[in-house]
Amino acid sequence: MIVCEANRCRIAGAVTVDSVGSLLRELRPLLAQGVDTLDFSGVETADSAALALVFSAMRQARQAGHTLACTGQPASFATLAELYGVSELLPA
Repeated sequence: MIVCEANRCRIAGAVTVDSVGSLLRELRPLLAQGVDTLDFSGVETADSAALALVFSAMRQARQAGHTLACTGQPASFATLAELYGVSELLPA
């Protein structure tokens, strides 16, 4: 589930291989309209697909001409990013 206010969107629930496709489809037009912050504080479950969501959203934001900040990332995001060797690529 994604709830947006101004240029900030809060993602809640599961960010897994089962949900990431629909989350990306929902985010795509929001990022094109200028959303510049994703808040993950409502995420209850995440797997490696969460990293794909973050990197895809970063790419889409960049294509729209802005940068993307991420807040409230669960500890599992950092653990997964370290495991895959991409921790330095995660936005702050």
